[in-house]
Amino acid sequence: MISYIVMVAVGIAAGVLGAILGVGGGVVMLPATEYILGLTTTLAIGTTLFSIMFTSISGAYGHYKEGNVHITSALLIGAGGLVGVLLGSYVFKQYLSSHIKMLEFLLGMLFLFMAIRMAREYWKERGQAKLDTDYIQEGKRLPLWTLTLVGLLTGSLTGMLGLGGGFIMVPAMIWLFAAAPYQAVGTTLLAMFPISAVGAFIKLFQGYVDLRVALLMGVGTIIGAQLGVLVTRYISRLVFKFIFALLFTYLSFNYLSHLIS
Repeated sequence: MISYIVMVAVGIAAGVLGAILGVGGGVVMLPATEYILGLTTTLAIGTTLFSIMFTSISGAYGHYKEGNVHITSALLIGAGGLVGVLLGSYVFKQYLSSHIKMLEFLLGMLFLFMAIRMAREYWKERGQAKLDTDYIQEGKRLPLWTLTLVGLLTGSLTGMLGLGGGFIMVPAMIWLFAAAPYQAVGTTLLAMFPISAVGAFIKLFQGYVDLRVALLMGVGTIIGAQLGVLVTRYISRLVFKFIFALLFTYLSFNYLSHLIS
């Protein structure tokens, strides 16, 4: 019974984070399923990815009601992402699933990248008087079709590492396409749904999903994503970025330390 509660609670936390920062929640669920629930790295990746599709559709629906979703951009990212997730899933099955050290190295480096990016954003925005909507328009607009390339990259990472790719898509939309922050978050969550859904069912058929854990966390993410959408304009993003910069630093150290132990 306690384990069921833990799984739902992990999903709620992931859903709240996903709705606020535009990530699929995998950065919470992946280490939680591995270190708290004791799943293997490969099973944790597949199970997390299966739950992410619930986070993305719930968060996207909430943001759509708030007017924060750009449908065309989401379709372009999703199209590239579908190709990418097929490629990434193939690499995962044929190589990474049997090379756990390499898988842990990639996860460690990915979390290190995320820690550095979160820390840089925190220090950049700390003390800044302007609102997001003031400074975001400084971004350089690239042709919309290049969003497909962003989707291809994030879809590949999704298929290989089980993370939704929002940590790439959200800043890409903000920095390269001059999207407003909340629109970048909502659009990313919608684009993430087809990518995560295809990747999730591939992982399921490959035998890398604990369906009981995935569904319980998925229920939690649906609840958490709606909560996140409701409070997204009332919570300081800086606080979340600071906390998760520390968390990602810890996770990076934890995965990379396995390589020398």
